[in-house]
Amino acid sequence: MRLTPRCMDLLRLLRSARWLTTGQVHRRFFPRAGMSAARRRLRRLAEAGYVRKYQENRMQEALFTLGREGRQWLERDGVNQIGLERHPPKQWEHLAGINDIRIAAELTGQLAYFFAAWELAGIGWKYPIIPDAVFRIGDRTFAAEYDRGAEGLRYFVGSKIAWYRRRLPGFSLAAVLVVADREARKQTLARAVGGEGGPFFFTTIETIRHQGLPESIRDRSTCSLEPLRRENNLLELNVFESIGYEETKVAS
Repeated sequence: MRLTPRCMDLLRLLRSARWLTTGQVHRRFFPRAGMSAARRRLRRLAEAGYVRKYQENRMQEALFTLGREGRQWLERDGVNQIGLERHPPKQWEHLAGINDIRIAAELTGQLAYFFAAWELAGIGWKYPIIPDAVFRIGDRTFAAEYDRGAEGLRYFVGSKIAWYRRRLPGFSLAAVLVVADREARKQTLARAVGGEGGPFFFTTIETIRHQGLPESIRDRSTCSLEPLRRENNLLELNVFESIGYEETKVAS
């Protein structure tokens, strides 16, 4: 089959995201078409071996990962060291939530880069805390934490939030986006974190899926946790340029 530019972008995204649901593919690549259009294209890509479908039963949404043909196409496109996924991870819901944040960031049209927790080691991340994601919208960098209630409140505030309040030396953050799995958990986290130590934005994963990133992140006038210093900007640019990362473009 002939790959369209949209198919090529999907293969590149799967290499980073590892697994995507049908709904995530639809939201990212078929915003003006129905779900059936996404299903038809995914079915053709699966039949040709570019992607692989995983679905435990008909009641669950199908998941997609790179197939052998997709890996070979990426290798011809200059991407190396591509592993193929055999099964979704045990903490599948957590990975899916991080990819929901990734897709919302891409759909802003301002995304410079996005690295999930599983990608940070590959770019030389050196800090003791590992965010669920680090991404840059326009000229501002954000960390994201997706909380599903698996970690105790004391650990979340005392460990993760405490690190963000102490700042990450040499790495400027405009703010930290905290995404909860439900509204009640969001309210609990917001009360526990409070307003001390810089801006923390709180939202839910459903809001991310249906409304995108908070306006405070898309708005360039938002305050910063730490003033953007020239040496920090250069550090960030050098790190990501060194691995040949290209700006993500949203397919229409």
